[in-house]
Amino acid sequence: MKILKIGGSLITEKSEGAFEVSRDDVIESLADQIKGRLILVHGVGSFGHPHVKRYGLTPHGISVTHLACLKINLRFCRALAERGLNPMPVHPLEFFHRPNFDLLGDLVESGFVPVMHGDVIYENGEFRVISGDEIVRILAERFDPEAVGFASDTDVIIGEEVVEFIDVSRSEEFLEKIGSAEGKHDVTGGMKGKLMEAMKIAEKTDVYIFNGLKENAVRDFLKGEWVGTRIGRKSL
Repeated sequence: MKILKIGGSLITEKSEGAFEVSRDDVIESLADQIKGRLILVHGVGSFGHPHVKRYGLTPHGISVTHLACLKINLRFCRALAERGLNPMPVHPLEFFHRPNFDLLGDLVESGFVPVMHGDVIYENGEFRVISGDEIVRILAERFDPEAVGFASDTDVIIGEEVVEFIDVSRSEEFLEKIGSAEGKHDVTGGMKGKLMEAMKIAEKTDVYIFNGLKENAVRDFLKGEWVGTRIGRKSL
């Protein structure tokens, strides 16, 4: 089984001023490439971040943010269902109140593709935002995936060059060189946040961060090929 995160920057328009704008052509293209035993997680981009920035975690802000997250999740799942992939939406607001990880495993074994997403959750007596990246890390700690992939709208680039391999033992060195998500609505840390979660996962299994807009990149990851940047303990 693999775990794949589809970035909100891929399936939504995430630039400043964008508000609940899906990239339907990208959703369709990604859905064409997905197959196999996996758990999917997707970001919510302009369906989540602008609401949090505008209203904060007030009752109104929590309500409209969660409802917007459900909208983009439905659009993504419909594209998967049209291709016979048997998506099963699993909403973090409900799931993480009383987590049942066995359910996710059983769904995969029964031929479903569980689909989770960035959301707000209720934890320790208060609401907070949970990113898709954090969800992937939690799932990777609970399961023993063959590999974990993060499909983003860009490669990991340092000094105008794509980084092919990051030794997890030198993670701090790389994190210092990665900037924030400038010019985008993002309340979850951008590429730096993604790398921080990925490096925790890489203690157990190989992680790939790659540009999901490149032709067949998602398909190649799911086939077990090296795509984008690999994060692990040693170079292959």
